[in-house]
Amino acid sequence: MDELKILLEMVANLPQMAIWVIVALFAYKVVVIGSVYGVIRLAIVKAHDWLVKPREMRIGSKAISQDVAEALQVQIQRICTTTYYHMSDVEKLRRALDAEFSAKKP
Repeated sequence: MDELKILLEMVANLPQMAIWVIVALFAYKVVVIGSVYGVIRLAIVKAHDWLVKPREMRIGSKAISQDVAEALQVQIQRICTTTYYHMSDVEKLRRALDAEFSAKKP
């Protein structure tokens, strides 16, 4: 209790400007510490969301996993003979699918 009394007497004897400087410094430190806390908290929340989010993609209305999407991309790249997808590539894929489906019909 004596320490608090001594501290109050010291602050009471300070000039007005020194008190405002101390208050401003204290406010600055609170803002900086709060900002660091906020950034750390945001990083933790974003990392958690990234780790637990479902690894799904959509093709039309159907959901597929990331592994299936990568495998599908590899197969699509197999039919593409240029650096971009052309209508002839789509026709190759259509013919291959038609041949596969017609072979499976009883």
